[in-house]
Parts: sequence; structure tokens; C-alpha cells
Amino acid sequence: MAHNIILVTWNESAQAFENFSKFKDSPIKDINEVTLLKRQENGSFKIEEQIDPKQNNGILSGSLLGSLIGILGGPLGLLLGFTTGALIGGTYDINREQDDLAVLARISQALPLGTVGILIDIHEASEDFIDALFEKTGATIYRWDYEDVQAEIEASIETWQETQRIANLTLKEQKKAEHKARRQAKWEAFKSHFHREHAK
Repeated sequence: MAHNIILVTWNESAQAFENFSKFKDSPIKDINEVTLLKRQENGSFKIEEQIDPKQNNGILSGSLLGSLIGILGGPLGLLLGFTTGALIGGTYDINREQDDLAVLARISQALPLGTVGILIDIHEASEDFIDALFEKTGATIYRWDYEDVQAEIEASIETWQETQRIANLTLKEQKKAEHKARRQAKWEAFKSHFHREHAK
């Protein structure tokens, strides 16, 4: 049984809200988490609603989908252009095969500004069930292996940590240089004053 992360999108956001109700009305076996996700006009990501069938409390705590959305809408997403929309309509074309295009970037592209989609964490014996569920709704379905998404999230976190480390090191070196410049200026001022006093 394959463990997948699925993104379902529509041209009309109302379709996303309507189809999300399918998961609320009839819990589906082997679905771990479902999130109704909105791409806001400023490029950020907003969770409209969540379902965790196992907890049944509407809150996804420490989940892969939670981490995924956190990266897309957080500082790292801003750094890589996911939040700003820099990837939309840019170098890549979402409609052609892009094996080298990262999952996070593809999700960012698949949800243009102002649209809503459904993210699903599911174990699938076959892709037929989910495909048939949305077949007549005009949906576009994107599917990724869970472990691939998890690996990319971990790599993204490592990238962010390394970026922070370099930024902190740069800031430390900058402050060190500033302190050195101030000390040098004070020393030069002292020498100038000393020479003037002895020249009298």
C-alpha cells in the first residue's frame, strides 16, 4: 500500500470547499489527514479547515501536512519565493513533466494567488479511488510519495538552519568589524590629542 501526499485543485475555489465536505460527511478509510488550504492574495498560505480522522478534533499537531504548510508560508517559503509568488508564471511550466522540480515549488505553483485546494495524507492500495472521487468535478490531482515529501521537508529545514547559521556568522563578523573600526577611531583620536598636547 502506497503512502502518498495528494493535492487536489480546481479553477473555482468554491469547488474545493464543496468537495472538502465529502471528507467531513463520510470519513474515508486510510486517510490520515485532510487540509483545506487557501493561497491568499499576498502569497501566504491559510488553513481554512482541517480533519484528522484519528483524533477527530480538527487539529493537526506535528503532522507532515502541518510541517509542509508551515514551510510554504514561513520564512523559508519567503526565502525561496513560495510566499511571494515568484515561481508563478516564471521559469517553470506546471503543465509539463518536471521531475527535477521540488514538491514545495510544485505545490506553490499549483495554488495560484486567491485559490483553494485540498491536501490529503493517505495510504492507497490503488490510485483509482481518489481519482474516481474527483473525476467529474474538474479537478487536477497531484500525487507525491510520502517519504519524498518528508525528505524534502527535512532538507528544507536543514537549508533554513544553515541559512540562519551563515546569517548569524555574517552579523557577528560585521559587528566585530564595526567594533574594530570604533576602537581604531578612538585610538587615532587619542594619538592626535596626545601629539597636540606634546607639541605645545
